[in-house]
Amino acid sequence: MPFRVSPLASVVLLGWVIATSQTILLREALAAAQGNELAIALALGQWLVLTAAGSAAAGLLSSRFSRTFFVVGALLIGPALFAALLTARGLPRIFSLAPGALLTLDQHVLGLLLTLAPVCLVGGASFTLACRLPGVAPARAYLAEAAGWLLGGVSATWLVETWQPFAVAAGLCVGAVLAAALLVGRRWMLAAVALAVVAVSGQSGLGAIEARSLAWRWPGETIEASAYTRHGHVAVLLRAEQRALYEDGHLALVLPERQSSEELAHLALLQVREPRRIFVARGLGGLLPEILKHPVAEVAVAEPEAALAAMEIKAADLATRQALRDPRVHMLIGDVRNLLRKNATSSWDVVLLSTAEPSTLLASRLLTKESFAEARRALRPGGVLAFALPGAENYYSPELVARNGAVYKALASVFAHILVTPLSTNYFLASDAPLSRDPVELARRLAQRKVTATFVDEYSLAVLMPEERVQSLAKRYREAGVAASSDRLPTAYLHNLLVSGRADSGRVADLLRRALGLGFWSLALGLAVLLVVPALLTARSRQRPALLVVAMVGFASMASAVLILAVTQSAMGVLHHLLGALLAANMAGLAFAAWGARQRIGLWSALDLGLVVPALLPLLSRVSTQVPPPLMIAALLLAALAAGAAVGIAFRTALVAGTTPAATYVVDLLGAALAAPVVAAVALPGFGLDAACALVALLAVPAGLVLAFGVALALLRRDA
Repeated sequence: MPFRVSPLASVVLLGWVIATSQTILLREALAAAQGNELAIALALGQWLVLTAAGSAAAGLLSSRFSRTFFVVGALLIGPALFAALLTARGLPRIFSLAPGALLTLDQHVLGLLLTLAPVCLVGGASFTLACRLPGVAPARAYLAEAAGWLLGGVSATWLVETWQPFAVAAGLCVGAVLAAALLVGRRWMLAAVALAVVAVSGQSGLGAIEARSLAWRWPGETIEASAYTRHGHVAVLLRAEQRALYEDGHLALVLPERQSSEELAHLALLQVREPRRIFVARGLGGLLPEILKHPVAEVAVAEPEAALAAMEIKAADLATRQALRDPRVHMLIGDVRNLLRKNATSSWDVVLLSTAEPSTLLASRLLTKESFAEARRALRPGGVLAFALPGAENYYSPELVARNGAVYKALASVFAHILVTPLSTNYFLASDAPLSRDPVELARRLAQRKVTATFVDEYSLAVLMPEERVQSLAKRYREAGVAASSDRLPTAYLHNLLVSGRADSGRVADLLRRALGLGFWSLALGLAVLLVVPALLTARSRQRPALLVVAMVGFASMASAVLILAVTQSAMGVLHHLLGALLAANMAGLAFAAWGARQRIGLWSALDLGLVVPALLPLLSRVSTQVPPPLMIAALLLAALAAGAAVGIAFRTALVAGTTPAATYVVDLLGAALAAPVVAAVALPGFGLDAACALVALLAVPAGLVLAFGVALALLRRDA
């Protein structure tokens, strides 16, 4: 005998399962892409397209068996999630990658398709089937699913930071079976309880699956340690005498990197006559022992998170661990930029940034005008900022010149004097006082301080800074046809995409290069056609304005979501632990608006609200350094809520206007699916935050014109 529970309870529960699954799989997609946030956009785009396909396919099924199909789908979600996780981990083996090789964009897109398809197709079908359950109105089903996603966004924040993915997947299996049990009967409830017992008792087996599948991600490598933190997954790989620390698949540190650590530390500290107070970001890769060879009084080592610092200390060499016990050394935990801001009056003599190349938005945010300005305020007069980026022994490709040139110009906008060394590593030194390139003088200071170094002496300093090549490289960077990298215009990140894409001859990489070559108006026109034509061709004349608004608002909402994530990353220096909260806020706005929207004002309200968020985001980005972090987080959550509310209003109003749930859902998802990759891969890196927001606002014009034309036509008919 079935329970007397509303079918909407099953819809809510399954929405929670799918929302949490999305968060897990987005993190896996990020790791597979070596930390590049573009993977999130590509995954979101494919997620939405596949979900739309599942929803459309379910619309072809007989409504007589909707409950049966819904139950079957719920039972398939758990196995589909396990398969997705194993596929994501096994992509290097599926594509036969050599150890250390990266996925091409073609392989990454195909890998995402293989990973996401099972979960997305079932999830999309479940919504259409939910709308056909006895006594369930489409608007209520949409509200119930949104409520489930809201719960998933809240719980995922905690789950993904404390449980490994396969343990979370086991818990979601139990939730999916429970969703089926609520529709079918008591025996299935007992099955859910039994499955929960098996999941709890099988944790050791899940741990073995986790370890084995992680080994697939790095074939031929030895994984020494692994942990999940609020900043993502961290793994330490053992390589001969060194250890490599990966954060979400992205190489963050090599422990120790002796030559580059010596060169960077000594080049910077030798520029200052009396280096007393040193601030070093991520200095556990070998910088700390070298710094302490100088007569310093205080060294502050900044690490983004305590759990991450513990992993680095455990993997560090003996010299670094001994250096940490020096009374002159103390640890600071938090975002580097925020720590510099808090210590702006501390008057550091040297600020050392142990940065990776700007292959991710997270890495590039330390190499922007805003970041350099914060470092400048924290330095005393005559103090030095130093960091390193990959260069080249001889040939500098145009993409490499543009990438490093964008960083050089950002430095030049803040500091009066800049020195960049040539060769395979470019060491960037910046100060408001003149910098010395004289190897004799620098070697004299080295000897005076009784510093012993393996890779730094008078001869090596002369090799590092040959006068002619230093001046030639500086001239090339100054004259590079690229804008200075900033938070709102991440040109260094853009050109790093082109540097990495230079060796990628695949179709997706070629498409990306062509898209990045488009002008603003060409991109806007192409997007308008892609949004308007399908909406006009897929409905009867009276439904076209509603579906067009749904498509436009779906695009604007997802574009705003992507841009909110970018602003969050830029302002806060971390995205992972806020991803679930932002998703929850978006779903809360969607659910509330879907419940309360009314037909008369709905379409115009949805369109207007869809413009509010992209209009406010540039302002939020500009004030992010002056606003306390809690207030900034609150503002970003409100922006996510407003973006979700626009979709909820549009969806509810379209249904009241007579559109079918499947058609409305598909148009909404396709608009959003177009926005995710276009904004993240093209508009944001190519034009910057301000222009990307303007593009989103501009694309609302066609829908507004269609609505206005419909209103005018209705008035004419009434007068006639």
